[in-house]
Amino acid sequence: MRLIKQNFERDGSGFVTLFPEEPEDMWYAYNLIRPNDLLRASAIRRVTTESSTGSTSSTRVHTTLTIRVASLDFDPQSSQLHVSGRIAEETKFTKVGQYHTLDLELQRNFTLEKDGEEAWDSVARGIIKEACDPVKSADVWAVVMQEGLANLAVLTGARTVLRQRIEVSIPRKRGGRASDHDKGLEKFFQTTLDTLLRQIDLTESKPILLASPGFTASSFQKFILDTAIRTGNKLLMAQKANLVVVHSSSWHLHSLNEVLQTPEVNARLKDTQYAREGKLMDDFMALLRKDDGRAWYGPNEVEQAVEKGAVGRGGGVLLISNALFRAQDVAIRRRWVKLVDKVRDIEGGEVRTLSSEHESGKRLDGLGGIAAILTFPLDDLDDDASEHEVPTENEDELRVALAPDCHEIYQTWNYERRWLLGYLQTVEMPFNEQTPLLTTVQVVPRQPRYRHSTLRRFCTIALSTTLIVVVVIFLVPFNWLPHNDQDHGWDNTSQFPLPWSTRRPHQSWPASQGISYQSLQDILLNTPSETKAREWSQYYASGPHLAGKNLTQALWTRERWQQFGVADSSIVTYDVYLKYPLGHRLALLENNNETDEVDATGEGYEVRYECSMEEDVLTEDPTTGLDNRIPTFHGYSANGDITAQYVFVNFGTHHDFQDLVKANVSLEGKIAIVKYGRSFRGLKVKEAQQHGMAGVVIYSDPQEDGKITEKNGYKPYPHGPARNPSSVQRGSVQFIDVAPGDPTTVGYPSKPGVSRQDPSSILPSIPSVPISYRDAIPLLQALNGYGPPASDFNEYWQGGGLDYLNVSYDIGPSPPSIKLHLVNQQEHITTPLWNVIGIINGTLADEVVIIGNHRDAWIAGGACDPNSGSAALNELVRSFGVALEKGWKPLRTIVFGSWDGEEYAVIGSTEWVEEYLPWLSKAAIAYLNVDIGTSGPSLQVGASPLLHKAVYAATALVQSPNQTVAGQSVRDTWDGYIRSLGSGSDFTAFQDYAGVPSLQFKFTGTPDSPVYHYHSNYDSFHWMDTFGDRDWHYHTTITKIWALAAASLVESPVIPFSATTYAEYLASYLKSIKEKASNIGTSDFLEQKAPFHNLGLALGRFKNATARFDRSASSLEQEIKRGNIPWWKFWQRLKLFLEVKKVNEGYKYLERHFLYEKGLDGRNWFKHVVYAPGRYTGYSGATFPGLIEAVEDSNKTAVEKWSKIIEERIDSATAWLSR
Repeated sequence: MRLIKQNFERDGSGFVTLFPEEPEDMWYAYNLIRPNDLLRASAIRRVTTESSTGSTSSTRVHTTLTIRVASLDFDPQSSQLHVSGRIAEETKFTKVGQYHTLDLELQRNFTLEKDGEEAWDSVARGIIKEACDPVKSADVWAVVMQEGLANLAVLTGARTVLRQRIEVSIPRKRGGRASDHDKGLEKFFQTTLDTLLRQIDLTESKPILLASPGFTASSFQKFILDTAIRTGNKLLMAQKANLVVVHSSSWHLHSLNEVLQTPEVNARLKDTQYAREGKLMDDFMALLRKDDGRAWYGPNEVEQAVEKGAVGRGGGVLLISNALFRAQDVAIRRRWVKLVDKVRDIEGGEVRTLSSEHESGKRLDGLGGIAAILTFPLDDLDDDASEHEVPTENEDELRVALAPDCHEIYQTWNYERRWLLGYLQTVEMPFNEQTPLLTTVQVVPRQPRYRHSTLRRFCTIALSTTLIVVVVIFLVPFNWLPHNDQDHGWDNTSQFPLPWSTRRPHQSWPASQGISYQSLQDILLNTPSETKAREWSQYYASGPHLAGKNLTQALWTRERWQQFGVADSSIVTYDVYLKYPLGHRLALLENNNETDEVDATGEGYEVRYECSMEEDVLTEDPTTGLDNRIPTFHGYSANGDITAQYVFVNFGTHHDFQDLVKANVSLEGKIAIVKYGRSFRGLKVKEAQQHGMAGVVIYSDPQEDGKITEKNGYKPYPHGPARNPSSVQRGSVQFIDVAPGDPTTVGYPSKPGVSRQDPSSILPSIPSVPISYRDAIPLLQALNGYGPPASDFNEYWQGGGLDYLNVSYDIGPSPPSIKLHLVNQQEHITTPLWNVIGIINGTLADEVVIIGNHRDAWIAGGACDPNSGSAALNELVRSFGVALEKGWKPLRTIVFGSWDGEEYAVIGSTEWVEEYLPWLSKAAIAYLNVDIGTSGPSLQVGASPLLHKAVYAATALVQSPNQTVAGQSVRDTWDGYIRSLGSGSDFTAFQDYAGVPSLQFKFTGTPDSPVYHYHSNYDSFHWMDTFGDRDWHYHTTITKIWALAAASLVESPVIPFSATTYAEYLASYLKSIKEKASNIGTSDFLEQKAPFHNLGLALGRFKNATARFDRSASSLEQEIKRGNIPWWKFWQRLKLFLEVKKVNEGYKYLERHFLYEKGLDGRNWFKHVVYAPGRYTGYSGATFPGLIEAVEDSNKTAVEKWSKIIEERIDSATAWLSR
């Protein structure tokens, strides 16, 4: 509802003009318009005219009418409001006194005028305020169903509206008619889905509740998702996160009341009006059952309580149905308004007007339409009514006071109340609300069933006890007895010969040990501190900590972890091959004598511009001026001293170089000027090297900064959010698409004394240097007028951010008279790296969750990368330490890793994985990584599909720092998109080499965020404290999400994975490849139907297996939730544990079945057939990499090869789940 105009006089009269926008607004209009009001609105009036010949004609005309309201008719199903009355103002087509019915319409103004003293009372004004609240409506769709029957309803801000009732006959499962039942059920689901789709707008993201007894709702959810995949309906698939499946006691609509009280629904809908109203009624009913005199209902009782000042400040709440304000008698309506005003304005209590169209309002109507929660107990309100009876002199007044909607309710309520009170006076027995209505009367003594029953009972007990003792002695293995919890199991390779001989969990299993799981979650939510996170960040970012040069930080980190309670913390060392900077130069040379031939060294040339190759020292930012700050350089870059012409190559992607070759741009022997972005910097150098270029210069163009640029009027850092012009991005140029880790020990750990390989296939052979865009401007300006302009190329070449500084982005090459002199000198060294490893031993040594972040940085800072993650990791470890201090003992083992050498080539974590690969393959459940914890307000997640369930659960528990509505969780403000993982951080070796399901969280910037100076000296503590996360809320938020995701994986008896999600994503990956193959359009690829067809069949089998497996896991979860098994039924506990163990092993090893021992073609370190870094992107992931690369290369043989390999791996995973 939009407020167009309002004018209220002092005496309470006046008018308001409103513009209804949604069907819900008609409900507010229904509660606002009263008899005797003046209503002005557009109308269609039939007008009869008579001609001079006496003939008559009838036409329909549009006009505006003003009527004096007599009655209202509101249809809740269609949200249509009909207002009848007599015309109050004469028009061209109507006369005063004629009768007319106005149909109020959406998107058309209407004016409501109330005359008389206090006509616009506080309640009426409150309705206007609520109706015009832009966040009042939070529509939720609900399908309450059972097999063959469904109610489709919508819950708006004020009403619960039944939109459709669906009935489909489904044959029973009898005598071989199971197929008929399945067909009928599918038809029912299809009918329900079609009806739902006709009602909802898929472009809007609103919750959809699916409720049923049993598993009908779950099956319907699966049907929806299967239909979305089968039909390719992306909008329907996008609703996956909005589908909430809950249990209800029946399929009737009134079951919504219990559905709205379930924890999962409360978490999603807790801030909506109907949820708040429901909680108020629950609180009232709880007090009523308690019977302590603080809960009263009924008009007389509540009015007495208000008169005695019991509904005021300190917790008093008046609950009143909006049906009472629809009384036609103005005096009666004024009675309720005065009561509301007295409670709210005089007594200072809270007033809640409940909608009679919601379940909570209907419950209140059943109590007479009015109730109150008192600030102090009153026990004598009933006594004032003369021995439990309502005074007869007030009865007629009370009946009139109620609106027509409440008359029948009140009559029933008053009759039942009098009957009950009269009956209780006639019986002489103690009574309360627990008194049974039926009781058993013993007529004769019970006769024994058998003679000698005592002897029989004794023999039964004796024989049963003997049998139990035999079972205990001969079947329970020794290792089911208590074991040494200090064994972390890294070298434990013992095999258990008997199926029941697996080590048992702790005594409290399946519950958490020491403290409850809820208490653990509370600790992980409440312990992380902004002050502590800021303290850890300030330490890490206070000085240089380049890879191999941060031993003091490693020692400090280990000491902190030990102080936090992780006593088993140690430093693991590797000897790795690195390169450190010695010197560099980049100069623009010019020779005005064009006839002179000069050699490659640049003899005879003058320096036209000398690049500073350094970042400005800022007085506001202390770390930018440290004496030991790290120079600008590229890690693993080749040494060289080159003078050559140069070419602008855009972002230096594979496709950019293809465009240059097609345009006949000369590249060989030239130096490339490249923009950062769109691909990993090492692959830019690799492309240049493969095209015969002599060197590479990379700069950060403001194009990548969105609208936060100096061009758009933003001041640069430190005075504003834009990029500082001298900012330089350092980084590695190792070929990350070939292999991560130490380039001299690919495939095995880099320990002292091991043999070393030639790294030339992984490291570049041409030099490269990074520069700022300030240094790049003269180089680009010198190309103006040479070669084709970027505007002649495709859209991927457009949008450069320096055009306003006389940079035309011409390609070049530069003329022979203009060259670049590039010098790069680095030292090659083998030096130690230091990983800090902390362990909290769980009772299940063969199930481990690893949590990690890297510690090293390119600069004297790194407040974002990586130390926002490092600060979060410290807070996470400290939080788990608090839980340990309170007695918690984890079910599964937790390993923390603070990695070194990530920036060079993900070295520290890769070497650790290569060393402990046998143990990880046996024990690892998942790896959870945070690299950059926060550089902005937008959550970004990458994960294996197995972990999506854990991600959504964790984000739903943490309050968002950027709430648009109070109480929103991170899940509410996040779009829910989870990308596939590529490379560039420490998850690489875990996922792509060891087959451990991995995920990575981070908060990143939006187009409106201050520019994050990636790998620059300006990625500093000062930037973080001033622009990045001034209140440090995002640091603690990422900590909480990380910790809760880890806790669910550590403590859940059944690992919270979803194999079905994996199957769905695999199917989407195959579909994408098919589309790419069809777009290639060659005859060879049109013949590739068989491999893709066979892959599709394999995926179908895998999907069926995952569905069965997830159902089995879900049934075990339900069995565990039903309650603990008594200790003396140890065999049932053992059976349950073995079943859970089997399911958990299925989940744990599933990802490993997608590993192919021989690896990908040309980069065999990568073993995963589903995920790998893109060969042309590096950072971003490729799905089915072997197959997609074969398609891109139009290699029919490789397509057949990789289709068979992937099919075999999928069938292996299917067999594993079906074992």
